[in-house]
Amino acid sequence: MSNQLFDLIVIGSGPAGQKGAICAAKLRKRVAVIDRTLMIGGGCVHTGTIPSKSIREAIFQLTGIAVKTFFRHSNRGGNGNISVQDLSFRVGSIVARETEVIRAQLKRNGITIFQGTAHFADPHTIEVQGEGEKIAIRGEHILIACGTRPARNPDIPFDGKRIVDTDEFTGLGGLPPDLIVVGAGVVGLEYASFLAALGVEVTLIDQRPVMLDFLDREIVEALAYH
Repeated sequence: MSNQLFDLIVIGSGPAGQKGAICAAKLRKRVAVIDRTLMIGGGCVHTGTIPSKSIREAIFQLTGIAVKTFFRHSNRGGNGNISVQDLSFRVGSIVARETEVIRAQLKRNGITIFQGTAHFADPHTIEVQGEGEKIAIRGEHILIACGTRPARNPDIPFDGKRIVDTDEFTGLGGLPPDLIVVGAGVVGLEYASFLAALGVEVTLIDQRPVMLDFLDREIVEALAYH
């Protein structure tokens, strides 16, 4: 077990962790970033913004929706040959590319990357458990930027097959004929739109009287109409 010393240790390599680490590195501080091997870049790259936007673009390309919209075709519905695997493949390639971009950016700024899970041994010592031996590193300052995950109610029996959260969407074996989306926030509406574009019969449930009440009312009314 080694014991390297850094000015700043950042737990999490998502947008907040990246910016904090790079800012400190540009001020000539010794910086280390810790994240799990499969999560370099954080939730933004692996489960949030990049995957959802990649799914959107993949659906547009695979269904020809962009072309139909351009020529004002009125026919709706998805292409029955499109599978979750098609979407997963496209998303996976983009995520892999973005991960390498972030990894290269961190290394270019002289930031040391540790891959594994982080545990506090004391207020200034972090133990990193990767695939090999446990490594201990010390930091004068620690930035915790480990992001978020979908909220799970313990009364809901998530099984990764029939009842899933958005992080598990691309792991589905196939597109269902119908689906209920619970929650009409930004993410819920994104996935409801994706699935409807693929021909899935979607029911949207939300406990609030108005969807996206922080947006202009005319925009929300147009969205609700469609």
